[in-house]
Amino acid sequence: MANHEDKNSDKRRERAYKIWEEEGRPEGRHLDHWQRAEEQHERTEQETDKSEDLKSNGSGPHDRKEKKTTRAKSPRPIRE
Repeated sequence: MANHEDKNSDKRRERAYKIWEEEGRPEGRHLDHWQRAEEQHERTEQETDKSEDLKSNGSGPHDRKEKKTTRAKSPRPIRE
């Protein structure tokens, strides 16, 4: 589990760094960048969880199986 947490921490750090670079590397805004990275990470995690829930429930658009329909055979005429 610690390895998973390390990966998440690395991802947040990379996001914060990217935000910092996109804003022109301003000084003194590291807490804002870190908070935004946290929020983005949380949204991504929630979207991933929702997607996994849909897949496991079989209610995702790609998990739907087409129902096969069979036609009722028309009755054969009775021959006498």
